[in-house]
Amino acid sequence: KTDSMFIPPLLPLAASFVTHFRQMSTDPYTLSSFIGHSLWVCPTGASRDAYQSIIQNASSSLGTFCFPPHITLVAAMMTSPEDVVERAKILAAKISPYEFEFESVSQRNAYFQCVYCKMKRTEDVVNANKIAREVFTERNNDPEYMPHLSLVYGNFTEQQKTDTIIPSLETQIQQHAPQTTTIPVDSIEVWSTQGDASEWYLVETVPLTGSKS
Repeated sequence: KTDSMFIPPLLPLAASFVTHFRQMSTDPYTLSSFIGHSLWVCPTGASRDAYQSIIQNASSSLGTFCFPPHITLVAAMMTSPEDVVERAKILAAKISPYEFEFESVSQRNAYFQCVYCKMKRTEDVVNANKIAREVFTERNNDPEYMPHLSLVYGNFTEQQKTDTIIPSLETQIQQHAPQTTTIPVDSIEVWSTQGDASEWYLVETVPLTGSKS
């Protein structure tokens, strides 16, 4: 009787704990669903339009999910949206608008980093991530920052990517230059990135208001 009264209610809690533990102990970029809240810095103006067009073209030809162009600053914060927004405002006041510089098109065996634009680790780019880790201390132990703008979400073989997908994307990036080679950002977007990418949504946009040092 004791088992029938107390064990069943614990099962959902146990299942939830196990799921959360697995998500946090596994590289979340390799899964087809993500966790928590993420901070994005998004291209503006002609750069945004160029990358949105490239992502849409890839989505149409490959049958993959279409998403807004963005570069993740920090990700997978598991606190409330109110807390993440509050800290994002603190962070945004410490960073002035800055630029990313395109380096190459690369790929990884990871759903959310299937094919992406690798960005140069310039002083402004590295510093913005450094400050973000100071504000979001739970991200202090993240691997070294790899600034990138994803172009394709999915699971394709390395041969598919190197033979067909990457050459096509490289051509489009060259055609859209210089909008694709210098990428200005002027705000932080707080996104709920819990679950499948189709379930993600924008929580709030926070302008970058820091002063240039």
